[in-house]
Amino acid sequence: MADTIRETIIKEIVATLEGFSSYSVLADPSIERGWEVFDPDVTPLPIIAVLPGVEAVERIHGIDRCEMPVGIRSLFKFGASNPSAIGEAALGELIVASLSGGVPTNAEDIFYSGGGVDEYPGDLGETLLNVSITVVVRYETDAGDPYTLTT
Repeated sequence: MADTIRETIIKEIVATLEGFSSYSVLADPSIERGWEVFDPDVTPLPIIAVLPGVEAVERIHGIDRCEMPVGIRSLFKFGASNPSAIGEAALGELIVASLSGGVPTNAEDIFYSGGGVDEYPGDLGETLLNVSITVVVRYETDAGDPYTLTT
């Protein structure tokens, strides 16, 4: 079966993150899709997870105009660094990496809509930090046909 337009966009976002070559804080990340919880003893850190969300759709003149939020989460060790400072650096990397591919082929727009450190360490000795962003992708399909845009 062919991919939906949405699926082609998600695959392109994953490929953009995999192909980004300027990671520093998140150097050599494992890019995962559809998983939100990781065991750092099993999956090597840093991890970047791509989590497509529930989209909003507006039908106008036989076209479904879609807005798909895509959560992009990172999990990494911050070591002796200040968690706020390293979190801001990771936030910047996620934004730049996510948008570095430009607008996906089957989309009209992609933009950063928010993000930051999800939770600061609460215990002494805690060394993992989770930083997330959301990008929103706007795209269209024929009404009721997620595979096609004929106009």
